[in-house]
Amino acid sequence: MGYRKAPDNHNKLIVDEETAWIIKRIFEYANAGMGSHKIASSLRKEQVPCPSWWQYTRGEKDYSQRFSDPTNKYEWSHTVIRGIIGNPVYLGHTIMCKHETVFKVGLLKKTPDADRIRVDNTHEPLVSQEIFDNANAKILSRKREDTSGNVSIFSGLIKCGTCGKAMSQRYWGRDRHRIFVCNTYAKNTQRCTDHRIFYDDLYDAVLADIQYHAQLAYEDRDKAVALAIRMNDKAEGSRAKSSEGKLKQARKRYDEVTRMFDRLYEDSLSGRISNDNFTRLVDKYQAEQAQLLEQIDALERAMQEVRDTRQNAVQWADLMAEYAGIQELTAENLNLLVERIEVFDRAATDDGVEQTIRICYRFGGYIGERCFKVKAMKHGGHRRKGVDNEKALLVS
Repeated sequence: MGYRKAPDNHNKLIVDEETAWIIKRIFEYANAGMGSHKIASSLRKEQVPCPSWWQYTRGEKDYSQRFSDPTNKYEWSHTVIRGIIGNPVYLGHTIMCKHETVFKVGLLKKTPDADRIRVDNTHEPLVSQEIFDNANAKILSRKREDTSGNVSIFSGLIKCGTCGKAMSQRYWGRDRHRIFVCNTYAKNTQRCTDHRIFYDDLYDAVLADIQYHAQLAYEDRDKAVALAIRMNDKAEGSRAKSSEGKLKQARKRYDEVTRMFDRLYEDSLSGRISNDNFTRLVDKYQAEQAQLLEQIDALERAMQEVRDTRQNAVQWADLMAEYAGIQELTAENLNLLVERIEVFDRAATDDGVEQTIRICYRFGGYIGERCFKVKAMKHGGHRRKGVDNEKALLVS
């Protein structure tokens, strides 16, 4: 789907304008954080024809029995969605030797990925490498959290602030509170701490942070851009000036060495310098030129990073401004706005229990930290309540 064989060369794929938009829509949905089940459901509601229907109407496959029921025209399967999102054909690559024939039986079986042959850039891609990788990463990160098939809106986003590993949703206590716990701690309590956080506390903190920055970007775009730049790299301004000065010096020295080369060649021709000295100086200047070119390249990359950071800050502010007044978090808007959420350990204080999260925004990066009050966890094994009970849990 998305391609057809070229009429003049059946070994070449060309873009199928009738179905290519469907493939792009699927990748857009996956990049927005939708899982394969939800994408399939959305395509059904939008009444987008499924791949087998296109094959049937074009006479490529006989699905007359299936489509005797007209509603099957829009019957998308989540397995088909997963197959599309993971297929490198949409990057413009061709995969060969995907199947092999079982000897004497005549059946086909899939070959392992390692035994397949991939030929790159054989036809026009429908999605970029970035979109493809991001869609697959989000699909792989979505795991069913309970027997009801519910998926957390934070799936794939929430990480332990200490070890960096993912945090998974659990149900805790007699009341089955939804919490997140560090996966490293869950496997080995000696390697990390639990970093547990109530789902409701996390939801409220993330929503509050997004609301604040979205309103800031809406009311004062320049202030939001400046904040993103400052918070991502407080030393960026001085680093940019330093790189710019060093770049000018390196380019100036490179020009000087080039002119010295020219004079050296003239001196050699006129006999004012011996062949031995000529060879020695040529080697010296060539080595310095090579070193200067590497330095210039590194400094230019550093300058470009500064420009990219500023451009990303503008993109972040524009994106956040679109969500001014946001009242609800969903998997879709979270994955559009946020790249990761880091959760740090709970801390018991005289005023209650506090916890810190750090959000890495898409384009904006880390825009500070948010420390907030959280519910104290009560444990059946302790009679103490409130903060005293929380302190007991923290040291247990």
